[in-house]
Amino acid sequence: MKRKVIITIIILISCLWVAVTINFNRPSSQQVQDETQSSQQPRPKFTDQQIGVLAGLAISPEWLKQNIAANQLVYGIVKPSDTVPAGVDDYSYLVAADDQDGTIIFFKAEGQTVIIKYTSQRNTKLKPKFQE
Repeated sequence: MKRKVIITIIILISCLWVAVTINFNRPSSQQVQDETQSSQQPRPKFTDQQIGVLAGLAISPEWLKQNIAANQLVYGIVKPSDTVPAGVDDYSYLVAADDQDGTIIFFKAEGQTVIIKYTSQRNTKLKPKFQE
């Protein structure tokens, strides 16, 4: 099950990388046209797992890459029976299976905004981060 999640995350990162590369290689006149059209079109919808990968990249790209490479990255949704810090009851999370540094990234999407809260062993207090 963990391998399937990690393989999915690696595929998602590859797809995102291709999308970014294509976007940077477009001619500028095309970009202007796309920007005009994008204000009329809805933004793409991401899965919760994709948002988790992007949250991991926003907080600690090295942590994310290391745990993907080590096949240790775990995605989950906070359940009522989980012991979590206050204020993240309805969030999803990323954590390393070996949990050596205690990093946990909690996240949830609200409309076009992603709320990210994270912690590590060095600092047990949750730090908020907002991404649009």
